[in-house]
Amino acid sequence: MIIINNSTNMLVKRLKYVLLIAVAVSYVSCKNEKDGYKPNVAGSAGEMLIVMDDKVKSSTGGQSIQYMMIQPYLGLPQEEPHFNISVVPHRSLTSSLKIFRNLVLVQISPNVKADTIKYYENMWARPQASVRITATDTTAFRELIERNEILLLSFFNKMERKRSQNYFKKYPNPDLMQLWGKQWNATMTIPTGFHKNKGNENFAWMSEEAEWGTMGIMTYEFPYIGEGTFSKEYLLNKRDSMLNKNLPGPSKGSYMTTEHGYPVMYKRNKVNGLEAVELRGLWKVQNDMMGGPFLLRAHWDKVRNRVLVTDGYVYCPEKPEKRNKIRQLEAIMYSLKVGKEPKIEKK
Repeated sequence: MIIINNSTNMLVKRLKYVLLIAVAVSYVSCKNEKDGYKPNVAGSAGEMLIVMDDKVKSSTGGQSIQYMMIQPYLGLPQEEPHFNISVVPHRSLTSSLKIFRNLVLVQISPNVKADTIKYYENMWARPQASVRITATDTTAFRELIERNEILLLSFFNKMERKRSQNYFKKYPNPDLMQLWGKQWNATMTIPTGFHKNKGNENFAWMSEEAEWGTMGIMTYEFPYIGEGTFSKEYLLNKRDSMLNKNLPGPSKGSYMTTEHGYPVMYKRNKVNGLEAVELRGLWKVQNDMMGGPFLLRAHWDKVRNRVLVTDGYVYCPEKPEKRNKIRQLEAIMYSLKVGKEPKIEKK
């Protein structure tokens, strides 16, 4: 005969409670897995976590990937790294670190099948960018990442831009977007912090004013007259001419212009179906002391035979932290799309 006393009854009740909790947790976990639930990423904009063991970290390959990620971001007046990195060994990769926004996982072993780099979005969190690098030894590791340097940096830069774009879509300035879109027959996601400044039918200027400084975007257009329209010299001449006429400085006779004593970087790409040229460099105010970085994108609108320019700048005199602001400008400007072919009314 089995005797069940009060303490046994209490134990049975506790076991039932634990089982109910376990079932509930299992159900929620299954539901989350089915729905694709993942936590939000950790870390601030521009931060990166590299996971590799100490021996790999001190090797030439380990040093190479660290130098790659902290190399200077182009087009800034003071040096800032592409990413602010932290390095931890695999044994320290806890669940809280797995959700880091930018994550590089390095595995070095003679047992790996091939030297590979695999790219992942939202592996453990959203919106996460992660890369898994496997190599047979540290020499192969170094050679692998050096061959893929541009792809690695582009992947993480693109994900930083994508995060900003998704955020701006949640908090748009619909009135300013409508005004801007009507003027230029195009669309662009403009965040709520921006406001319209003085402009005219040929020149639009908007900016965000904050305690840290100013971030602004000018828009203008001119006819496409051939391949030379997209040369660096032609675009810079147009830029200086438009800013001289439309963007006066704080003192008499001052105006915004390009700092030609600093290299201007030139790149061609295609975004949202539009061929474009991208210029990065420094701006200054002639006859004044103001200056900072700029990002210009000249888009070829073939339907209207025009070049539509978005010309962004950052003014942050107290701090050298301008990299993230330029990335935010990039996110806004990369959202540009031109309108459909205009309707021609029949006479």
